[in-house]
Amino acid sequence: MRNTLVLWRLELKRTFMLMPAMLIEAGMLLLILAAIAFGVGKLLYQDESFVQINVAVIEEEENPLTELAVNYVQGMESISKSCKFTIVTKEEGFSMLENGKAAAVIYLPEGMMEGILNGNNVPAQIFFPEDAGIESALLKELADTGIQMLRVAQAEIYGVYDTAKTFGALDRISALESDIDMYNLAFALDRLALFKTQHLSATGNLTFLQYGIASGAIFFLLLIGMSCYPMMQPYPDSLRRQLKRSGIGIGHQCFGKWLCGLCSMALSSLFFWLLVEGIMAILGYSAWLPEIGLRQMRTAIIILICIATLIFMIFQIANSGSAAILILFFVSTLMVYFSGGILPSVFLPKAAQSIGKLLPTTYLIEAAGSMYLEGIKGKTTGILILYTFVFGAASYGIRRRGSA
Repeated sequence: MRNTLVLWRLELKRTFMLMPAMLIEAGMLLLILAAIAFGVGKLLYQDESFVQINVAVIEEEENPLTELAVNYVQGMESISKSCKFTIVTKEEGFSMLENGKAAAVIYLPEGMMEGILNGNNVPAQIFFPEDAGIESALLKELADTGIQMLRVAQAEIYGVYDTAKTFGALDRISALESDIDMYNLAFALDRLALFKTQHLSATGNLTFLQYGIASGAIFFLLLIGMSCYPMMQPYPDSLRRQLKRSGIGIGHQCFGKWLCGLCSMALSSLFFWLLVEGIMAILGYSAWLPEIGLRQMRTAIIILICIATLIFMIFQIANSGSAAILILFFVSTLMVYFSGGILPSVFLPKAAQSIGKLLPTTYLIEAAGSMYLEGIKGKTTGILILYTFVFGAASYGIRRRGSA
């Protein structure tokens, strides 16, 4: 046992000597992840709509009512974010449609605006390009929906006239038509009348920002493992046999390597946590991070032990520096993706969601997110402890078989 303690002490001393280089590597990874997170955040929280529909409006005769109607429609909240109407000449409008600068052309014939007021119902014409894209397809669906609503409204007017005539109530036809018009206008203009609203969250009880920080922290801890290879790499065969002759078994060798990796990851995590917390406090964004207490510290310890054991197992499987780092990077990226760390799981295909339920990163992200909430669930703790034992047993089995 004395030889084992001496070996562990030497390994820990070597770990502390390698810590500065490891912190530099981890700092570079943190900067890269921060840049990616900033770009994704700007993309997700941009004010402009992803789909911008440009519509050219052609009027056969100049009419001040046309501009009034276009401005009214353009000012509607649901329209202004995705559609832009431009009044142009006939030549300009069809040129824009042909060149792909307009998703559609609305042609307003002579007398149309007055027809809306006097009931002549002069139809407008809408032209779409032959190779219509998503903007034209979306606008066409909106136009078809509007036409259906107008047809229903027209059928209601005809129906109430026939009903009033049948029951001898034609003297009240104006009041009945007015009631139908008010109902249809309320239905068309009141957005809440068209939909039943139910608020759902793709990130559960966490905000999108909190969920992003939790998943990013797990991904960062996994990537830190790439710089831990000098501490966690298995001993060469000759040295391993020499240690066994000195009374240091495979189990003690594995535990010493794992302990050095865990210590280096813990120190690195603590360093970068204090660094990020200080920067956030200076910038006034300290509320973005969870408050650290005994409950959060227990959760952090469980997360670190599980991740360190997973990384140690990957290094024992690879048994080569470059291969281990590449495997860890690709495995970490794939696991975080399937676990919903890059995109919440509800947006992933069903097959990807099924795979994610089997991965440890799913429960690691859940545990990290629980630091913002009341506490980690007992089920999540049990699963992470089980994964830790499985990874540890697998690492020991791989080393023992390799030394046989």
